[in-house]
Amino acid sequence: RGGRNRMRAIAACAPSLAFGVTGRPTGRPTSVPRATAPRGVDDRVSADERTRDEIASMASPPPPLPRVSEPGGIHACLFDMDGTLCDTDPIHHEVFADLLMAHGKNGGVRIDDAFFHEHIAGKTNEAIFEDLFPELDKEAHEKMWEEKEAKFRALAETKLSRLPGLTELLLWAKTNKVRVAAVTNAPRPNALLMLRALGLFDPPAFEHVVIGTECARAKPFPDPYLEGMRLLGAKDPSRCVAFEDSPTGMAAAVAAGLPAVGVTTSQSPDSLFNAGASLCVADFADDGLLEALA
Repeated sequence: RGGRNRMRAIAACAPSLAFGVTGRPTGRPTSVPRATAPRGVDDRVSADERTRDEIASMASPPPPLPRVSEPGGIHACLFDMDGTLCDTDPIHHEVFADLLMAHGKNGGVRIDDAFFHEHIAGKTNEAIFEDLFPELDKEAHEKMWEEKEAKFRALAETKLSRLPGLTELLLWAKTNKVRVAAVTNAPRPNALLMLRALGLFDPPAFEHVVIGTECARAKPFPDPYLEGMRLLGAKDPSRCVAFEDSPTGMAAAVAAGLPAVGVTTSQSPDSLFNAGASLCVADFADDGLLEALA
């Protein structure tokens, strides 16, 4: 990622870029508008994926991103955490791979990225363990995921760093009086650990932290984003922006009526556009992001 023009909090936005990325960006990242990503059809989808698609389809085509220069401006930015504030997927992948190998799952073969994205990324522990361990009861699931989360926290405490451009984007939001909240499906202990590890806990970078499993329904349902808007006093979802890295989270934001930016830390732009993203960026330092929100 070296050599990239970094965002500056109050600097002029970068000039318009040519849009031509249809997969995950490599080298110097380029923001990708939704229209440039061809939509594909895959009939081999899980029930969870069908749920995401049904929710996302309610807000298709996606609304345009609001701009601070427009009447009404931008009221709030709501950020997912895992894979959005920081790239946690490699740690989750490692922990789940060890767990599944220990239990002889996946035919005794260590899981790859495709398995991780299909069965794990963006989902709640309840959904993951029901899918991967259907032979076990809820009590066994809870014990397993608590052990898994403890291992994740032990590894994450010293391995996490802010996604490039996050510091500048949060300063930009503060300068422009845009309110911010974190909205995550992560368990609260994980969310608090991430905030502490990233230096976002004290002083708090986010006015509120919404935990999906503490709402009536977690992502991919809209409840966590609706709760985040309520806490921030945001009544018009079209004047808010969500930042998400997974189709599950994107579906939740879209179902809540929020325009959303996909962050391609682990998913391709295609998968996030298919879930309803209005724009995709490699990270928050992407040259086109502030231009889109200015």
